Amino acid sequence: MKTLLTALPFFLLLASCDDTPGKWSLYVYPDARDRTKWERTDRFKTERMCVRAGRQAIDKLPQAGKASFECEVLKPI
Repeated sequence: MKTLLTALPFFLLLASCDDTPGKWSLYVYPDARDRTKWERTDRFKTERMCVRAGRQAIDKLPQAGKASFECEVLKPI
């Protein structure tokens, strides 16, 4: 499970068209009831791309019915 989520940013990077950073972060929770365990992927260019990646990440989990995700705009430092 963790390997799949770790590989996700690599494949998304290959699909990007330019080098400008995105502003959306994806948080995937393998168990929606336990928000202390999550995987984050940063720099999606659009919310739509983030949502699509979230759905794909959940589909790859062994217990997809228990999982959830959310997309958030990166906060400036």
